[in-house]
Amino acid sequence: MDIRAYLQALRAHWLLAVLLTALGVATATTYSMSQTPVYRSDVQLFVSISSADAGAADLSQGNMFTQQRVKSYADIVDSPTVTNAVIKSLHLPYTADELAKQITAESPLNTVLLNIAVTDPSPKQARDIANAVASQVSKFIAAIETPKGGKSSPIKATVTKSASLPTAPVSPKTSLNLALGVLIGLAAGVGLAVLRHRLDNTIRGRREVAEVAGVAVVGEIADDPKTVERPLIIDEPTGPRAEEFRRLRTNIRFLSIDERIDSFVVTGSVPAEGKSTVAANIAIALAQSGETVVLIDGDLRKPMVATLFGLPGGVGLTSVLLGDVPIEAAMQHWRPDLPLYVVTSGPTPPNPSELLGTRRLADLVRGLVAKGVIVIFDSSPLVPVTDAAVLARATDGALVVTRVGSTKTDQLETSIEALQHVDARILGVVANRVKRKKRRSYEGYFTAPSNDRAGVSAAKAAQAVMAPHDAGPASADTVEPPQRRATSYRRSGTSNGVGKHVNQR
Repeated sequence: MDIRAYLQALRAHWLLAVLLTALGVATATTYSMSQTPVYRSDVQLFVSISSADAGAADLSQGNMFTQQRVKSYADIVDSPTVTNAVIKSLHLPYTADELAKQITAESPLNTVLLNIAVTDPSPKQARDIANAVASQVSKFIAAIETPKGGKSSPIKATVTKSASLPTAPVSPKTSLNLALGVLIGLAAGVGLAVLRHRLDNTIRGRREVAEVAGVAVVGEIADDPKTVERPLIIDEPTGPRAEEFRRLRTNIRFLSIDERIDSFVVTGSVPAEGKSTVAANIAIALAQSGETVVLIDGDLRKPMVATLFGLPGGVGLTSVLLGDVPIEAAMQHWRPDLPLYVVTSGPTPPNPSELLGTRRLADLVRGLVAKGVIVIFDSSPLVPVTDAAVLARATDGALVVTRVGSTKTDQLETSIEALQHVDARILGVVANRVKRKKRRSYEGYFTAPSNDRAGVSAAKAAQAVMAPHDAGPASADTVEPPQRRATSYRRSGTSNGVGKHVNQR
């Protein structure tokens, strides 16, 4: 992993790193508070040889001798002879072994100094023990260095620095413990964040969508909390979300060079990716540009189009495919200012896949395209059922919607494979619910369309050429789609190249 991958892991799982760092600090604080404070007191002895008539050579030899001997004295400071004497003199509640663990001694290199340190929960007792140990060590050295039959020892240990009352405990080291807690917690947090990032197969961005799907990302729709209350861009035509769908509309037009995209299905991998909302808003965006659009709810299992547009769903696609009504009777003109017609799903059939795979549906699509309309299907997700793959064969291709931060890589791969297995054309992937990093400086540049003049003109043209059909009188909500004016869509370049170029822009 490079530094960018680590930063992505921390950005995706920063809360985990923060929680583990806080846990490390809390653990260090709890440990420090649970420990009994321990105080330390130091005392120093100077070991020398006493010889009144010694010359310079004798003094030098004596100093070398003392340096060698003082190393041995450091090892007998905590001997039972010394500790028992200290315990008896101070009436301490310790055994000789317990007191020995509280005493340390060392002799600096090339010196005749003996440094003794004593630790104890009581600062006063630490001082008293240190002074008592120094006194007993001096006596012990004098006793063991006195020659047999002699009256005094030639070696003398003199206290040069008496023990003082310690003012602060040496343990626990709260500041050090907190620093270690922060470092350990942060390291654990970062490590787990990176591990979780590597093991997590959730799609996290547009680049990953393109890598997993192996096709161009033709649109990117930002996550907007207002989508739940106002899912259709007609309710907020001047916002950045509406502009994103207009950009997606442009990209769809540029997907083909020699032939235009007259019909396609909008699907996804799993439920709750926003495919129905994306399909509805693509239809609105195309209608706003003057195209005559028929949006058909091909999700015969959990239909959403009627709910999104607030239309009755009693008569719909199922009714048409079963031969109960012609397509013109099932089409509902949504708004008078837009050439957008909606066909709901109709009654729920027991065999959606078989119904959608009939020749009647293919003929339906061809008939509508021949009349000059763009046909858009909203369909079921591809992982649980094959409805969308069946529809994709009857149209010019499929747009696959994937929800960034929710859809798994294996789910998207399965969807792409499902379409490839039936030789369906994959028009591209729409990355939905992408997190906006920050407010863009040019968001104030968005302006509303000029009253959707193209849409109003096309809607009036549709009503002007509307003709009666064989199914009898249509309701006020049903119309026959008009013949769309011929438009040339020939462009230079290759299909994949144009699509990628538009997406990169």
